[in-house]
Amino acid sequence: MQDILIVEDEEIIRCALRQLLERHNYRVSDAVSVKAACSKFDVNTFALIITDLRLPGGFGSAFIDLAPHVPVIVMTSYASLRSAVDTMRQGAVDYICKPFKHNEMLVAVERAIKTTKKDPSARYQPAHIGHFKGFKDLSLKEYFTEFVRENQSQLSETALAKKLGISRKSLWERRQKYGILRDERAE
Repeated sequence: MQDILIVEDEEIIRCALRQLLERHNYRVSDAVSVKAACSKFDVNTFALIITDLRLPGGFGSAFIDLAPHVPVIVMTSYASLRSAVDTMRQGAVDYICKPFKHNEMLVAVERAIKTTKKDPSARYQPAHIGHFKGFKDLSLKEYFTEFVRENQSQLSETALAKKLGISRKSLWERRQKYGILRDERAE
């Protein structure tokens, strides 16, 4: 049984996520802020940390540095392509928009734990694009292009746009601008 830390200031989301994970046989601890989590727990002992990006007193992405060997999934209600890229460059293993689908969260959790168990250095490679070389050096255009090409066969346009924190129209416009054709098999 894996230990997961949830750091979320919205009680309804924290409780719902806790219940979801406990139903799938994870042991869950929770806190409402980075400060509260660090004072209650040794954050380096968890198999995974799931945190909101914006928390009282700071950013949840601080766990990337506070627990350097623990994978961190960042959730946010304020998704944007820029914050996704910045968070992934910092070392988050996944970036999830709230509200999230239960199966989407479970897949992200399983992937983060499994990948890190196999290869602890994978902690620093974003789950979406973990196989890319030199991720931290990717431009926004390169990140966008690679992310879309990697995920378009599994996600609808709406889901792709949501993951990127942009509208479908913006996704379409960037596809046109960067010359990224829709994978016909994904339709």
